[in-house]
Amino acid sequence: MTELMTVSLGAVFDAIPVGLGVVDPQGRIVVMNRAFRESLGLPLDAFPPGTLVEDAVRASALRGVYGPGDPDAQVKAVMAADRTRPGRLRRRTFAGRSFDLYNTPMGDGGYVVSAVETTALLAARADAESALAQTAGALTTLQIGLAVFDPQRRLLLANPRFAALLALPPDRLTSGFSFDAMLTLMKTREEYASPDSAGFIDSMRAAAFGPSWTTRRQRADGRSIDVMFDPLPDGGCTIAINDITPQARAEDDAQRRARLLDMVLLNVPHGICVYGPDHRVTMFNDAYNEVMIDAPVFIGDSLAEIILRRANAREYGEGEAEALAATQLAFSSSHPHIRRRARPNGTTIDIRTAPLPDGGHISVVTDISALIQAEAESRQRAADMTTMLGNIRHGIILWGADRRLVTSNPVVAELLDFPADILIPGQAESEVIATLVRLGHFGEAADAGPMARRLLAMDRTQPFGREMTTRSGRLLFMQSNPAPGGGWITTFTDITHIRKTETELRQAKERAEAANQAKSRFLATMSHELRTPLNAIIGFSDALVRESGIVPVELVKEFSGLINDAGKQLLSLINLILDVARIDSGRFEPDAEIVDVGRAIEIAVRQIQGAARTGSVTIGLSLHGPLPRLRGDGRRIAEVLLQLLSNAVKFTGPGGCVTVEAGLSAATDLLISITDTGIGIAEAEIERVFQPFTQLDASLSRQYPGAGLGLFTARAIVTAHGGQIQLVSQPGKGTTVRVVLPSARIVNEMQS
Repeated sequence: MTELMTVSLGAVFDAIPVGLGVVDPQGRIVVMNRAFRESLGLPLDAFPPGTLVEDAVRASALRGVYGPGDPDAQVKAVMAADRTRPGRLRRRTFAGRSFDLYNTPMGDGGYVVSAVETTALLAARADAESALAQTAGALTTLQIGLAVFDPQRRLLLANPRFAALLALPPDRLTSGFSFDAMLTLMKTREEYASPDSAGFIDSMRAAAFGPSWTTRRQRADGRSIDVMFDPLPDGGCTIAINDITPQARAEDDAQRRARLLDMVLLNVPHGICVYGPDHRVTMFNDAYNEVMIDAPVFIGDSLAEIILRRANAREYGEGEAEALAATQLAFSSSHPHIRRRARPNGTTIDIRTAPLPDGGHISVVTDISALIQAEAESRQRAADMTTMLGNIRHGIILWGADRRLVTSNPVVAELLDFPADILIPGQAESEVIATLVRLGHFGEAADAGPMARRLLAMDRTQPFGREMTTRSGRLLFMQSNPAPGGGWITTFTDITHIRKTETELRQAKERAEAANQAKSRFLATMSHELRTPLNAIIGFSDALVRESGIVPVELVKEFSGLINDAGKQLLSLINLILDVARIDSGRFEPDAEIVDVGRAIEIAVRQIQGAARTGSVTIGLSLHGPLPRLRGDGRRIAEVLLQLLSNAVKFTGPGGCVTVEAGLSAATDLLISITDTGIGIAEAEIERVFQPFTQLDASLSRQYPGAGLGLFTARAIVTAHGGQIQLVSQPGKGTTVRVVLPSARIVNEMQS
């Protein structure tokens, strides 16, 4: 150390704003400065040099310096400390002030004790921890597994539910654990021993750190989990699993460690510089130039020279050096000052100045970069928590024990279509619910009142969940879970797409089952329908072959006619099947020709007369005026008429009648109506008869033959012409089929 002996050592000690005490090898106080006595709440003349440390500790304990407790036990605890090693002790007085005592051994067996007040630091850290604890408490009670990774795929935090849902040991998912290492660990777990697990893990690896994605997995215990990935603006991501409250494992690991004080002045972990009455440097320790690296001081330097030199080196920021120096020199050294500034090298220093009795002053500088970084990290962690809650896909509300709203994320208002000014921290639950009732969020007034009363009377110490539908039609799952301290967490999850997917899967299953049934009906029906004409062809041709000699012409003519009829029936079935195939493939297009509908109806009636007489069914025809001609496919329209008449005759018993009517409707559409007095159809079965290969009587021994394609092809032909078929029926009372062909198809006589 270099020094000018213009100031007594005792004055220097008393001017140091950090408490300092020196104890000799015999455990007696050598010196104790003013700041140390003030930290003990003692008068300035207390504990003169030579006082035993044990006596001083006992007196301090009796004054409450070490806080509440047994003074004798406190004395034993303090005196039991090993003074031959550096150490630290934190004490809190009855007045609420906190100090960190740093023990620094000296080579002769004595030691130095420095007292640094940490009251403000502990209060600031407690506030930060309280804010983090509140947010972490909200995440802990979520029924959502949540993890956050940084841009380098390292784990920042994860709640216990995250590990539980992935069947991973929670002690392995620590801060810094990489995403790839997590996937590797998953492969070693029994949960992922199934054949599909490798694909699940590989899909997570392939999709990670891209756009948002969601995947679902069936767990070995039968539960399903949704793994949801969302990127963060900084390049990291959040991974949420299910609807479980994430437990934020935010740790406040930013603890400022003051450097241990060493031997008096030389070992003090603070830079100390003493100026004389002439404002020139008279003494400084090595730590000063270490803290003020790149801005050293020398014995004899004037304060004005030092400040101007530092102003030119941008120590005080950008600007004109003389003006910056003048601002710094304006600080009076006649009374204590505390300042803080950032240096050009990136460090932050705390500067404390205090006057000396001789007119000079002392300056103590401390590198507080670690503290600033810790505060920044605490703020960043709190901001990360806020970012997570703002980006998570679930709405979250935290209520206090007083049933007032503590906080909520923006997703709540989005999911529930709430106005932005409803969810204000501090609002009572009753006020929020009353506002929602007024806005109609619980439906009509008759239903809203009871619902509001049930919510207000609900026991929030018990978890519960229910599904609800918002005014916009969203389907939400609302979950309430108790939170530590008497409050509760309400979460809202949009399950609209889940229910929609379930509905689509059920409908697809029903369609697949219907298609399978149609195939079965087709095979059963067609095998029966094809066998009848084939049997006739084979039977009569065999009869002709078996005839020996000359076969009578009459027999040949009769059998040939029957074979020809069976062949035509078979060809008709095949043509019908081909029409169905064309309809299903979308290649069914009607021809465009002029069709005389009246004549087509009369021909169809004549063709069905034979079957009607055989069944003792009467057919009546009533055409309301001359019918116009249509532009369409004449063969197809005739096929529709014949098929509908055939059905009417087939399902009408002996003595019944079938009535055919035709004319123009009020909308000038052509209306053809076929009414029978047959067996009728139940209302629930009406739409089913238009499905292909459908027979209401599906047995092979059914009373009414047919392939089950007639109404299907008839509807397709009419629809292709822009019309429609309507069917009205009652069991036992007959059926009416109406064919409506649009006026756009009617041919104007001038056009013909």
